[in-house]
Amino acid sequence: MGTTNRIVNTLASPARPVSVTEFVTALSRIWRPSESYSGNQSATWGLAISGGVDSMALAALCSQMHSSFSNTTNSLKLENNVSTLDFLPRVNFRAFVVDHGVRTGSAAEAQAVAKVLEERGLKTSILKIKWPTSANPSERPNFESLARKYRYQILGRACRDHGINSLFIAHHEDDQAETVVMRLINGHKRLGLAGMKSDSVIPECYGIHGVHESGGMPQERWRGRKAPSQPKLDKTLPRVEHIPQPVPETGGIRVYRPFLGFRKERLIATCQAEAVEWFEDHTNLDPTLTSRNAIRQLYKSNTMPAALTKPALLELTERFQELANTQLEMTKWCLSHCSIKRFDTRSGVLNVQFNDMNDSAIPPLTDKKLVAASVLRRIIMLVTPKERVRTPLLHTTLKRVFPELCPDEELDSGSFTVAGTQFKRLTNDAKCEWFISRQPHKKSTAMPLITFPPAAKEPSWSEWTLYDGRYWIRIQNHCKMPLSIRPYDQLDHKMFRKSLPWKMRTALHEMLKDIAPVDLRYTLPAICRPGDDGKEIVLGLPTLNVAPPKNEKLVKWE
Repeated sequence: MGTTNRIVNTLASPARPVSVTEFVTALSRIWRPSESYSGNQSATWGLAISGGVDSMALAALCSQMHSSFSNTTNSLKLENNVSTLDFLPRVNFRAFVVDHGVRTGSAAEAQAVAKVLEERGLKTSILKIKWPTSANPSERPNFESLARKYRYQILGRACRDHGINSLFIAHHEDDQAETVVMRLINGHKRLGLAGMKSDSVIPECYGIHGVHESGGMPQERWRGRKAPSQPKLDKTLPRVEHIPQPVPETGGIRVYRPFLGFRKERLIATCQAEAVEWFEDHTNLDPTLTSRNAIRQLYKSNTMPAALTKPALLELTERFQELANTQLEMTKWCLSHCSIKRFDTRSGVLNVQFNDMNDSAIPPLTDKKLVAASVLRRIIMLVTPKERVRTPLLHTTLKRVFPELCPDEELDSGSFTVAGTQFKRLTNDAKCEWFISRQPHKKSTAMPLITFPPAAKEPSWSEWTLYDGRYWIRIQNHCKMPLSIRPYDQLDHKMFRKSLPWKMRTALHEMLKDIAPVDLRYTLPAICRPGDDGKEIVLGLPTLNVAPPKNEKLVKWE
Protein backbone atom coordinates (compact mmCIF):
# COMPACT_ATOMS: atom_id res chain seq x y z
CA MET A 1 0.00 0.00 0.00
CA GLY A 2 3.01 2.31 0.10
CA THR A 3 4.96 4.00 2.89
CA THR A 4 6.22 7.50 3.66
CA ASN A 5 9.56 8.90 4.71
CA ARG A 6 9.85 11.60 7.31
CA ILE A 7 12.20 14.26 5.95
CA VAL A 8 14.19 16.45 8.32
CA ASN A 9 16.25 19.48 7.32
CA THR A 10 18.86 18.20 4.85
CA LEU A 11 21.38 19.94 2.60
CA ALA A 12 20.22 23.41 1.73
CA SER A 13 18.34 23.74 -1.55
CA PRO A 14 20.02 25.99 -4.15
CA ALA A 15 16.69 27.77 -4.58
CA ARG A 16 15.74 30.82 -2.52
CA PRO A 17 13.15 30.32 0.22
CA VAL A 18 9.82 32.14 -0.04
CA SER A 19 9.86 35.11 2.32
CA VAL A 20 6.91 36.14 4.44
CA THR A 21 6.69 39.43 2.55
CA GLU A 22 6.47 37.59 -0.77
CA PHE A 23 3.84 35.27 0.65
CA VAL A 24 1.69 38.08 2.05
CA THR A 25 1.99 39.97 -1.24
CA ALA A 26 0.74 36.85 -3.09
CA LEU A 27 -2.14 36.53 -0.62
CA SER A 28 -3.14 40.17 -0.98
CA ARG A 29 -3.47 39.72 -4.75
CA ILE A 30 -5.93 36.83 -4.59
CA TRP A 31 -7.78 36.80 -1.26
CA ARG A 32 -11.10 38.58 -1.18
CA PRO A 33 -13.26 38.98 1.91
CA SER A 34 -16.65 37.34 2.08
CA GLU A 35 -19.76 39.49 1.82
CA SER A 36 -20.24 39.30 5.58
CA TYR A 37 -16.65 40.29 6.37
CA SER A 38 -15.93 43.54 8.16
CA GLY A 39 -12.40 44.90 8.30
CA ASN A 40 -12.61 45.18 12.08
CA GLN A 41 -13.49 41.53 12.76
CA SER A 42 -11.22 38.55 13.11
CA ALA A 43 -11.22 35.76 10.55
CA THR A 44 -10.09 32.15 10.49
CA TRP A 45 -8.41 30.74 7.41
CA GLY A 46 -8.34 27.03 6.73
CA LEU A 47 -5.16 25.28 5.56
CA ALA A 48 -5.32 21.98 3.65
CA ILE A 49 -2.20 20.16 4.82
CA SER A 50 -1.24 16.80 3.32
CA GLY A 51 2.14 16.57 5.06
CA GLY A 52 4.07 16.93 1.81
CA VAL A 53 6.70 19.61 1.36
CA ASP A 54 4.33 21.98 -0.47
CA SER A 55 1.66 22.10 2.21
CA MET A 56 4.20 22.11 5.05
CA ALA A 57 5.77 25.20 3.46
CA LEU A 58 2.29 26.76 3.46
CA ALA A 59 1.89 25.92 7.15
CA ALA A 60 5.35 27.30 8.00
CA LEU A 61 4.72 30.61 6.22
CA CYS A 62 1.28 31.06 7.79
CA SER A 63 2.75 30.40 11.23
CA GLN A 64 5.60 32.80 10.59
CA MET A 65 3.30 35.40 9.05
CA HIS A 66 1.11 35.56 12.11
CA SER A 67 4.02 36.14 14.47
CA SER A 68 6.04 38.39 12.14
CA PHE A 69 3.26 40.90 11.45
CA SER A 70 1.75 41.13 14.90
CA ASN A 71 3.64 44.21 16.05
CA THR A 72 4.96 45.88 12.90
CA THR A 73 3.69 48.39 10.40
CA ASN A 74 3.58 48.06 6.65
CA SER A 75 1.92 49.92 3.80
CA LEU A 76 0.90 46.77 1.88
CA LYS A 77 -2.82 46.87 1.07
CA LEU A 78 -5.37 44.14 0.60
CA GLU A 79 -7.93 44.35 -2.21
CA ASN A 80 -10.53 45.84 0.14
CA ASN A 81 -8.03 48.54 1.24
CA VAL A 82 -7.76 47.08 4.73
CA SER A 83 -4.20 47.54 5.89
CA THR A 84 -2.42 44.19 5.95
CA LEU A 85 -0.92 44.97 9.32
CA ASP A 86 -4.24 46.04 10.75
CA PHE A 87 -5.75 42.81 9.47
CA LEU A 88 -3.18 40.07 9.99
CA PRO A 89 -3.03 40.14 13.82
CA ARG A 90 -6.71 39.18 13.78
CA VAL A 91 -6.23 36.23 11.41
CA ASN A 92 -6.41 32.79 12.98
CA PHE A 93 -5.53 29.56 11.26
CA ARG A 94 -6.84 26.03 11.44
CA ALA A 95 -5.04 23.25 9.63
CA PHE A 96 -6.89 20.21 8.31
CA VAL A 97 -5.03 16.95 7.72
CA VAL A 98 -6.98 14.45 5.61
CA ASP A 99 -6.35 10.77 6.28
CA HIS A 100 -7.50 8.88 3.19
CA GLY A 101 -7.23 5.61 5.10
CA VAL A 102 -5.78 3.80 2.08
CA ARG A 103 -2.09 3.35 2.86
CA THR A 104 -0.77 1.30 5.76
CA GLY A 105 0.21 3.69 8.54
CA SER A 106 -1.79 6.63 7.20
CA ALA A 107 -3.41 7.27 10.58
CA ALA A 108 -0.06 7.37 12.36
CA GLU A 109 1.31 9.69 9.68
CA ALA A 110 -1.67 12.05 10.08
CA GLN A 111 -0.97 12.19 13.81
CA ALA A 112 2.71 12.93 13.15
CA VAL A 113 1.83 15.74 10.72
CA ALA A 114 -0.65 17.19 13.24
CA LYS A 115 2.02 17.13 15.94
CA VAL A 116 4.43 19.15 13.78
CA LEU A 117 1.68 21.68 13.00
CA GLU A 118 0.61 22.04 16.63
CA GLU A 119 4.24 22.67 17.59
CA ARG A 120 4.18 25.52 15.08
CA GLY A 121 1.19 27.05 16.85
CA LEU A 122 -1.42 25.94 14.31
CA LYS A 123 -4.62 24.39 15.62
CA THR A 124 -5.11 21.17 13.70
CA SER A 125 -7.95 18.76 12.95
CA ILE A 126 -7.49 15.30 11.45
CA LEU A 127 -10.24 14.34 9.01
CA LYS A 128 -10.72 10.64 8.23
CA ILE A 129 -12.36 9.74 4.92
CA LYS A 130 -14.99 7.00 5.22
CA TRP A 131 -15.08 5.09 1.97
CA PRO A 132 -18.53 3.75 1.02
CA THR A 133 -17.30 0.17 0.52
CA SER A 134 -15.00 -2.14 2.44
CA ALA A 135 -13.01 -3.07 -0.69
CA ASN A 136 -9.59 -1.51 -1.22
CA PRO A 137 -10.37 1.95 -2.69
CA SER A 138 -6.99 2.25 -4.42
CA GLU A 139 -7.88 -0.69 -6.68
CA ARG A 140 -10.87 1.13 -8.15
CA PRO A 141 -10.28 2.42 -11.70
CA ASN A 142 -11.50 5.92 -10.75
CA PHE A 143 -9.63 6.04 -7.43
CA GLU A 144 -7.87 9.33 -8.24
CA SER A 145 -11.10 11.22 -8.98
CA LEU A 146 -12.95 9.63 -6.04
CA ALA A 147 -10.15 10.52 -3.63
CA ARG A 148 -10.26 14.13 -4.86
CA LYS A 149 -14.04 14.25 -4.45
CA TYR A 150 -14.11 12.86 -0.91
CA ARG A 151 -11.11 14.98 0.10
CA TYR A 152 -12.73 18.25 -0.94
CA GLN A 153 -16.08 17.27 0.56
CA ILE A 154 -14.63 16.45 3.96
CA LEU A 155 -12.54 19.65 3.87
CA GLY A 156 -15.58 21.71 2.87
CA ARG A 157 -17.76 20.36 5.67
CA ALA A 158 -14.96 20.88 8.21
CA CYS A 159 -14.52 24.50 7.12
CA ARG A 160 -18.27 25.10 7.34
CA ASP A 161 -18.47 23.56 10.80
CA HIS A 162 -15.61 25.77 12.03
CA GLY A 163 -17.06 28.96 10.52
CA ILE A 164 -14.31 29.17 7.89
CA ASN A 165 -15.01 30.44 4.37
CA SER A 166 -11.43 30.66 3.01
CA LEU A 167 -9.43 27.46 2.42
CA PHE A 168 -5.79 27.71 1.29
CA ILE A 169 -4.17 24.97 -0.79
CA ALA A 170 -0.49 24.59 -1.68
CA HIS A 171 -0.71 24.04 -5.46
CA HIS A 172 2.37 25.59 -7.07
CA GLU A 173 3.91 26.38 -10.47
CA ASP A 174 4.90 22.78 -11.19
CA ASP A 175 1.37 21.58 -10.39
CA GLN A 176 0.04 24.22 -12.76
CA ALA A 177 2.25 23.02 -15.64
CA GLU A 178 1.27 19.39 -15.00
CA THR A 179 -2.42 20.39 -14.98
CA VAL A 180 -2.06 22.06 -18.39
CA VAL A 181 -0.40 18.90 -19.80
CA MET A 182 -3.28 16.78 -18.47
CA ARG A 183 -5.81 19.14 -20.05
CA LEU A 184 -3.97 19.07 -23.38
CA ILE A 185 -4.09 15.27 -23.28
CA ASN A 186 -7.85 15.43 -22.57
CA GLY A 187 -8.49 17.75 -25.51
CA HIS A 188 -9.07 21.05 -23.73
CA LYS A 189 -8.74 24.24 -25.76
CA ARG A 190 -8.58 27.99 -25.22
CA LEU A 191 -9.87 28.86 -21.75
CA GLY A 192 -9.48 25.27 -20.59
CA LEU A 193 -5.72 25.83 -20.86
CA ALA A 194 -5.81 28.73 -18.41
CA GLY A 195 -5.01 26.16 -15.72
CA MET A 196 -5.99 26.32 -12.08
CA LYS A 197 -7.41 29.60 -10.82
CA SER A 198 -5.77 31.37 -7.92
CA ASP A 199 -9.19 31.54 -6.27
CA SER A 200 -12.38 29.64 -7.00
CA VAL A 201 -15.48 28.08 -5.52
CA ILE A 202 -14.59 24.86 -3.70
CA PRO A 203 -14.92 21.96 -6.17
CA GLU A 204 -16.74 18.63 -5.74
CA CYS A 205 -19.17 20.03 -3.14
CA TYR A 206 -22.28 20.76 -5.17
CA GLY A 207 -25.42 20.19 -3.10
CA ILE A 208 -23.71 20.56 0.31
CA HIS A 209 -25.37 23.45 2.11
CA GLY A 210 -23.08 26.08 3.55
CA VAL A 211 -20.17 24.72 1.53
CA HIS A 212 -21.03 25.24 -2.13
CA GLU A 213 -22.35 28.75 -2.88
CA SER A 214 -24.80 28.82 0.01
CA GLY A 215 -25.08 29.49 3.72
CA GLY A 216 -24.81 33.27 3.49
CA MET A 217 -28.08 35.13 4.03
CA PRO A 218 -29.03 38.73 4.81
CA GLN A 219 -29.68 39.21 8.53
CA GLU A 220 -33.20 40.32 7.74
CA ARG A 221 -33.86 37.05 5.89
CA TRP A 222 -37.36 35.69 6.05
CA ARG A 223 -37.59 32.66 8.33
CA GLY A 224 -40.56 30.39 8.71
CA ARG A 225 -43.74 29.99 6.74
CA LYS A 226 -45.36 33.34 7.42
CA ALA A 227 -43.85 36.80 7.45
CA PRO A 228 -44.93 38.77 10.54
CA SER A 229 -46.93 41.29 8.51
CA GLN A 230 -48.99 38.65 6.69
CA PRO A 231 -52.64 38.00 7.56
CA LYS A 232 -53.33 34.52 8.86
CA LEU A 233 -53.68 31.86 6.22
CA ASP A 234 -56.97 30.60 7.62
CA LYS A 235 -58.62 33.94 6.76
CA THR A 236 -57.30 34.73 3.30
CA LEU A 237 -54.23 34.36 1.15
CA PRO A 238 -52.23 37.60 0.77
CA ARG A 239 -52.03 39.27 -2.60
CA VAL A 240 -49.36 37.83 -4.87
CA GLU A 241 -47.01 40.76 -4.55
CA HIS A 242 -47.12 40.56 -0.73
CA ILE A 243 -46.12 36.91 -0.37
CA PRO A 244 -42.40 36.85 0.51
CA GLN A 245 -40.05 35.30 -2.01
CA PRO A 246 -37.29 32.85 -1.05
CA VAL A 247 -34.10 34.90 -0.72
CA PRO A 248 -31.24 33.87 -3.05
CA GLU A 249 -28.35 32.60 -0.97
CA THR A 250 -24.70 33.50 -1.32
CA GLY A 251 -21.62 32.36 0.58
CA GLY A 252 -19.91 29.01 0.80
CA ILE A 253 -16.23 28.11 0.83
CA ARG A 254 -13.67 29.59 -1.53
CA VAL A 255 -10.36 27.93 -2.33
CA TYR A 256 -7.17 30.01 -2.65
CA ARG A 257 -3.86 28.96 -4.19
CA PRO A 258 -1.20 31.51 -3.17
CA PHE A 259 1.75 29.37 -4.40
CA LEU A 260 0.87 29.32 -8.13
CA GLY A 261 3.65 31.85 -8.69
CA PHE A 262 6.32 29.80 -6.89
CA ARG A 263 8.34 26.79 -8.05
CA LYS A 264 8.45 23.66 -5.93
CA GLU A 265 12.21 24.11 -5.40
CA ARG A 266 11.48 27.31 -3.50
CA LEU A 267 8.96 25.54 -1.28
CA ILE A 268 11.54 22.86 -0.48
CA ALA A 269 14.02 25.62 0.36
CA THR A 270 11.38 27.24 2.59
CA CYS A 271 10.88 24.08 4.63
CA GLN A 272 14.63 23.61 4.94
CA ALA A 273 15.20 27.21 6.00
CA GLU A 274 12.44 26.93 8.61
CA ALA A 275 13.58 23.44 9.75
CA VAL A 276 10.14 22.05 9.05
CA GLU A 277 9.73 18.31 8.66
CA TRP A 278 7.69 16.92 5.78
CA PHE A 279 6.57 13.51 4.66
CA GLU A 280 7.32 11.94 1.28
CA ASP A 281 4.69 9.54 -0.02
CA HIS A 282 6.36 6.82 -2.09
CA THR A 283 3.15 6.20 -4.02
CA ASN A 284 3.67 9.60 -5.65
CA LEU A 285 6.67 8.07 -7.44
CA ASP A 286 4.66 5.25 -9.04
CA PRO A 287 3.77 6.35 -12.61
CA THR A 288 1.20 3.56 -12.92
CA LEU A 289 -1.06 4.88 -10.15
CA THR A 290 -2.17 8.28 -11.47
CA SER A 291 -1.84 10.30 -14.65
CA ARG A 292 -0.18 13.13 -12.71
CA ASN A 293 2.48 10.71 -11.43
CA ALA A 294 3.11 9.58 -15.01
CA ILE A 295 3.58 13.19 -16.18
CA ARG A 296 5.98 13.93 -13.32
CA GLN A 297 8.00 10.87 -14.25
CA LEU A 298 8.18 12.07 -17.87
CA TYR A 299 9.62 15.40 -16.77
CA LYS A 300 12.14 13.75 -14.48
CA SER A 301 13.44 11.16 -16.90
CA ASN A 302 13.06 12.81 -20.32
CA THR A 303 14.00 15.94 -22.17
CA MET A 304 10.67 17.46 -23.20
CA PRO A 305 10.06 19.31 -26.49
CA ALA A 306 10.44 23.08 -26.21
CA ALA A 307 6.67 23.62 -26.44
CA LEU A 308 6.08 21.29 -23.47
CA THR A 309 8.74 22.64 -21.11
CA LYS A 310 7.30 24.04 -17.90
CA PRO A 311 8.22 27.68 -18.72
CA ALA A 312 6.51 27.35 -22.12
CA LEU A 313 3.39 25.84 -20.57
CA LEU A 314 3.23 28.53 -17.89
CA GLU A 315 3.57 31.22 -20.56
CA LEU A 316 0.71 29.58 -22.46
CA THR A 317 -1.36 29.50 -19.30
CA GLU A 318 -0.67 33.16 -18.63
CA ARG A 319 -1.86 34.15 -22.11
CA PHE A 320 -5.09 32.20 -21.72
CA GLN A 321 -5.63 33.64 -18.23
CA GLU A 322 -5.39 37.13 -19.73
CA LEU A 323 -7.94 36.09 -22.34
CA ALA A 324 -10.21 34.69 -19.64
CA ASN A 325 -9.95 37.91 -17.59
CA THR A 326 -10.78 40.04 -20.64
CA GLN A 327 -13.78 37.85 -21.45
CA LEU A 328 -14.95 38.05 -17.82
CA GLU A 329 -14.79 41.85 -17.80
CA MET A 330 -16.75 42.08 -21.06
CA THR A 331 -19.29 39.57 -19.73
CA LYS A 332 -19.79 41.70 -16.62
CA TRP A 333 -20.21 44.82 -18.74
CA CYS A 334 -22.81 43.14 -20.97
CA LEU A 335 -24.69 41.77 -17.97
CA SER A 336 -24.83 45.25 -16.47
CA HIS A 337 -26.58 46.38 -19.66
CA CYS A 338 -29.17 43.61 -19.60
CA SER A 339 -32.55 44.61 -18.21
CA ILE A 340 -34.07 42.07 -15.81
CA LYS A 341 -37.71 43.06 -15.60
CA ARG A 342 -38.62 40.43 -13.04
CA PHE A 343 -37.01 37.54 -11.20
CA ASP A 344 -39.54 35.64 -9.11
CA THR A 345 -37.82 33.02 -6.98
CA ARG A 346 -41.10 31.46 -5.83
CA SER A 347 -41.41 29.71 -9.18
CA GLY A 348 -38.10 30.58 -10.79
CA VAL A 349 -39.25 32.81 -13.66
CA LEU A 350 -37.29 35.59 -15.27
CA ASN A 351 -38.22 38.41 -17.66
CA VAL A 352 -35.17 39.88 -19.35
CA GLN A 353 -34.04 42.04 -22.25
CA PHE A 354 -30.52 41.20 -23.37
CA ASN A 355 -27.97 43.82 -24.36
CA ASP A 356 -27.15 44.51 -28.01
CA MET A 357 -23.90 42.74 -28.88
CA ASN A 358 -23.29 45.34 -31.61
CA ASP A 359 -23.03 48.09 -29.01
CA SER A 360 -20.23 50.45 -30.00
CA ALA A 361 -18.81 50.24 -26.47
CA ILE A 362 -17.77 46.61 -27.09
CA PRO A 363 -14.19 46.58 -28.47
CA PRO A 364 -14.05 45.51 -32.15
CA LEU A 365 -11.61 42.65 -31.53
CA THR A 366 -13.84 41.07 -28.88
CA ASP A 367 -15.00 37.52 -29.57
CA LYS A 368 -18.63 38.58 -29.36
CA LYS A 369 -20.06 35.08 -29.71
CA LEU A 370 -17.95 33.85 -26.82
CA VAL A 371 -18.98 36.79 -24.63
CA ALA A 372 -22.63 36.42 -25.66
CA ALA A 373 -22.55 32.74 -24.72
CA SER A 374 -21.07 33.67 -21.33
CA VAL A 375 -23.83 36.24 -20.78
CA LEU A 376 -26.46 33.69 -21.75
CA ARG A 377 -24.95 31.14 -19.39
CA ARG A 378 -24.98 33.57 -16.45
CA ILE A 379 -28.65 34.37 -17.02
CA ILE A 380 -29.57 30.69 -17.45
CA MET A 381 -27.82 29.83 -14.17
CA LEU A 382 -30.44 31.92 -12.34
CA VAL A 383 -33.15 29.48 -13.43
CA THR A 384 -31.67 26.13 -14.50
CA PRO A 385 -31.88 23.01 -12.33
CA LYS A 386 -28.50 21.86 -13.67
CA GLU A 387 -25.29 21.99 -11.66
CA ARG A 388 -23.32 23.54 -14.48
CA VAL A 389 -23.93 24.83 -17.99
CA ARG A 390 -21.00 24.60 -20.35
CA THR A 391 -20.64 27.74 -22.44
CA PRO A 392 -19.74 25.94 -25.72
CA LEU A 393 -23.11 24.14 -25.67
CA LEU A 394 -24.92 27.48 -25.94
CA HIS A 395 -23.46 28.61 -29.26
CA THR A 396 -26.28 27.05 -31.28
CA THR A 397 -28.84 29.17 -29.40
CA LEU A 398 -27.05 32.48 -29.90
CA LYS A 399 -28.83 33.26 -33.19
CA ARG A 400 -32.17 33.11 -31.35
CA VAL A 401 -31.23 35.41 -28.49
CA PHE A 402 -28.63 37.58 -30.24
CA PRO A 403 -29.76 37.71 -33.90
CA GLU A 404 -27.41 40.66 -34.50
CA LEU A 405 -24.53 38.15 -34.36
CA CYS A 406 -26.05 36.13 -37.22
CA PRO A 407 -27.60 38.75 -39.55
CA ASP A 408 -27.71 36.43 -42.56
CA GLU A 409 -29.77 33.76 -40.83
CA GLU A 410 -33.55 33.72 -40.64
CA LEU A 411 -34.94 34.74 -37.28
CA ASP A 412 -36.69 31.94 -35.39
CA SER A 413 -39.40 33.59 -33.29
CA GLY A 414 -40.58 30.41 -31.57
CA SER A 415 -39.94 29.09 -28.09
CA PHE A 416 -37.03 26.79 -27.35
CA THR A 417 -35.41 24.91 -24.49
CA VAL A 418 -31.76 24.81 -23.47
CA ALA A 419 -29.91 23.56 -20.38
CA GLY A 420 -33.11 22.67 -18.53
CA THR A 421 -34.71 26.07 -19.16
CA GLN A 422 -37.48 27.25 -21.46
CA PHE A 423 -37.28 30.51 -23.44
CA LYS A 424 -40.41 32.26 -24.69
CA ARG A 425 -40.23 35.38 -26.83
CA LEU A 426 -42.64 38.04 -25.53
CA THR A 427 -41.89 40.72 -28.14
CA ASN A 428 -40.38 40.73 -31.61
CA ASP A 429 -38.93 44.22 -31.73
CA ALA A 430 -35.26 45.16 -31.59
CA LYS A 431 -35.36 45.11 -27.79
CA CYS A 432 -36.91 41.67 -27.49
CA GLU A 433 -38.13 40.63 -24.04
CA TRP A 434 -37.79 36.97 -23.03
CA PHE A 435 -39.68 34.95 -20.46
CA ILE A 436 -37.34 32.29 -19.03
CA SER A 437 -38.51 29.47 -16.76
CA ARG A 438 -37.61 25.98 -15.68
CA GLN A 439 -38.27 23.48 -18.47
CA PRO A 440 -41.38 21.34 -17.74
CA HIS A 441 -40.60 17.84 -16.54
CA LYS A 442 -40.53 15.05 -19.10
CA LYS A 443 -42.21 11.77 -18.25
CA SER A 444 -39.23 9.92 -19.70
CA THR A 445 -36.81 11.39 -17.14
CA ALA A 446 -36.54 10.85 -13.40
CA MET A 447 -38.40 13.40 -11.31
CA PRO A 448 -36.57 15.21 -8.49
CA LEU A 449 -37.48 13.60 -5.16
CA ILE A 450 -36.45 14.06 -1.52
CA THR A 451 -37.78 11.85 1.29
CA PHE A 452 -37.86 12.64 5.00
CA PRO A 453 -38.34 9.90 7.63
CA PRO A 454 -40.95 10.25 10.39
CA ALA A 455 -39.88 11.97 13.58
CA ALA A 456 -38.19 9.57 16.01
CA LYS A 457 -39.07 11.53 19.16
CA GLU A 458 -39.35 15.29 19.18
CA PRO A 459 -39.60 16.70 15.63
CA SER A 460 -36.40 18.46 14.58
CA TRP A 461 -35.28 20.29 11.50
CA SER A 462 -33.92 18.13 8.72
CA GLU A 463 -30.65 18.96 6.98
CA TRP A 464 -30.86 21.61 4.28
CA THR A 465 -31.36 19.73 1.02
CA LEU A 466 -31.03 21.02 -2.53
CA TYR A 467 -34.22 20.29 -4.44
CA ASP A 468 -34.16 20.23 -8.25
CA GLY A 469 -30.88 22.18 -8.27
CA ARG A 470 -32.89 25.30 -7.38
CA TYR A 471 -34.22 25.37 -3.81
CA TRP A 472 -32.63 24.73 -0.44
CA ILE A 473 -35.40 23.22 1.67
CA ARG A 474 -35.58 21.78 5.16
CA ILE A 475 -38.64 20.57 7.05
CA GLN A 476 -39.89 19.52 10.46
CA ASN A 477 -41.88 16.32 10.03
CA HIS A 478 -44.55 16.14 12.73
CA CYS A 479 -46.24 13.14 11.09
CA LYS A 480 -45.79 9.50 12.07
CA MET A 481 -45.05 8.67 8.46
CA PRO A 482 -42.40 9.64 5.90
CA LEU A 483 -42.89 12.80 3.88
CA SER A 484 -41.52 13.63 0.45
CA ILE A 485 -40.89 16.62 -1.77
CA ARG A 486 -41.59 16.07 -5.45
CA PRO A 487 -43.03 18.08 -8.36
CA TYR A 488 -46.61 19.29 -8.05
CA ASP A 489 -48.72 17.65 -10.78
CA GLN A 490 -52.10 17.96 -12.47
CA LEU A 491 -53.71 15.25 -10.35
CA ASP A 492 -52.58 17.10 -7.21
CA HIS A 493 -54.00 20.43 -8.31
CA LYS A 494 -57.70 19.61 -8.12
CA MET A 495 -57.43 17.93 -4.70
CA PHE A 496 -55.12 20.58 -3.25
CA ARG A 497 -57.39 23.42 -4.31
CA LYS A 498 -60.35 21.60 -2.77
CA SER A 499 -58.47 21.36 0.56
CA LEU A 500 -58.07 25.16 0.73
CA PRO A 501 -60.63 27.63 2.07
CA TRP A 502 -62.58 29.31 -0.73
CA LYS A 503 -60.73 32.66 -0.54
CA MET A 504 -57.37 30.90 -0.66
CA ARG A 505 -58.42 28.96 -3.78
CA THR A 506 -59.10 32.18 -5.66
CA ALA A 507 -55.86 33.79 -4.49
CA LEU A 508 -53.85 30.69 -5.42
CA HIS A 509 -55.40 30.69 -8.87
CA GLU A 510 -54.39 34.33 -9.41
CA MET A 511 -50.89 33.68 -8.11
CA LEU A 512 -50.26 30.69 -10.34
CA LYS A 513 -51.61 32.57 -13.35
CA ASP A 514 -49.07 35.31 -12.69
CA ILE A 515 -45.88 33.48 -11.66
CA ALA A 516 -46.42 29.86 -12.77
CA PRO A 517 -48.71 29.72 -15.79
CA VAL A 518 -49.71 26.54 -17.63
CA ASP A 519 -47.22 23.66 -17.28
CA LEU A 520 -44.72 25.71 -15.27
CA ARG A 521 -46.78 25.22 -12.10
CA TYR A 522 -46.05 21.51 -12.36
CA THR A 523 -42.34 22.15 -11.75
CA LEU A 524 -43.04 23.60 -8.29
CA PRO A 525 -41.98 21.52 -5.26
CA ALA A 526 -44.82 19.97 -3.25
CA ILE A 527 -44.59 18.43 0.22
CA CYS A 528 -46.59 15.18 0.27
CA ARG A 529 -47.60 12.40 2.61
CA PRO A 530 -49.05 8.96 1.84
CA GLY A 531 -52.86 8.81 1.94
CA ASP A 532 -55.00 6.03 3.35
CA ASP A 533 -55.81 4.85 -0.18
CA GLY A 534 -52.14 4.73 -1.17
CA LYS A 535 -52.31 7.96 -3.15
CA GLU A 536 -50.18 10.88 -2.05
CA ILE A 537 -51.73 13.98 -0.47
CA VAL A 538 -50.14 17.40 -0.97
CA LEU A 539 -49.65 19.16 2.37
CA GLY A 540 -48.25 22.40 1.01
CA LEU A 541 -46.37 24.29 -1.68
CA PRO A 542 -43.34 25.57 0.23
CA THR A 543 -41.93 28.10 -2.24
CA LEU A 544 -45.38 29.72 -2.50
CA ASN A 545 -45.91 29.59 1.28
CA VAL A 546 -49.34 28.02 0.74
CA ALA A 547 -50.96 25.23 2.77
CA PRO A 548 -54.40 24.46 4.24
CA PRO A 549 -54.52 25.77 7.84
CA LYS A 550 -55.19 22.22 9.12
CA ASN A 551 -51.76 21.10 7.86
CA GLU A 552 -49.77 23.55 9.99
CA LYS A 553 -49.50 20.94 12.75
CA LEU A 554 -48.23 18.26 10.36
CA VAL A 555 -45.21 19.93 8.80
CA LYS A 556 -43.13 23.10 8.95
CA TRP A 557 -40.68 24.24 6.33
CA GLU A 558 -38.03 26.79 5.53
